[in-house]
Amino acid sequence: MKQHVIFAALALLLFGVFSGYRTLNPPPPADYKIVYLGSPNCGACVYWKSKVLPAWKSDPASRTAKLELARLNGKPFSGGYGRHDAVFREAFEGKRNIAWPSFVLYNHGSLERVYVGTSGWEKIEDKVRAEAKRAAKRDS
Repeated sequence: MKQHVIFAALALLLFGVFSGYRTLNPPPPADYKIVYLGSPNCGACVYWKSKVLPAWKSDPASRTAKLELARLNGKPFSGGYGRHDAVFREAFEGKRNIAWPSFVLYNHGSLERVYVGTSGWEKIEDKVRAEAKRAAKRDS
């Protein structure tokens, strides 16, 4: 019993130290860039561009993340994404399956994660909104 009390006290102490450190030294603000990779023959891509993208552009959180739309003009892995081909290669090199639409999320210039489909886009929206709220709290 005495060991449990000591363990609980140590756990609370460590939690307090960690919480205090994060309060005094918060992580740097995110610097998100999102690259959309789609295909003109993809039904989900057409839906995303016609329904979801306009709603995102009107969302105040969208101002906190740069969004670039890449169009597939040829075949993947053969320069089909033009100036975004390096993004495509970084996201999918060595992968057998490619799904559209894909959203490549960069933070401070480094690839953070590749999200796929409209459910992947919803995860990105949630991340960007959370960061926008954090920035608003920090600035107020």
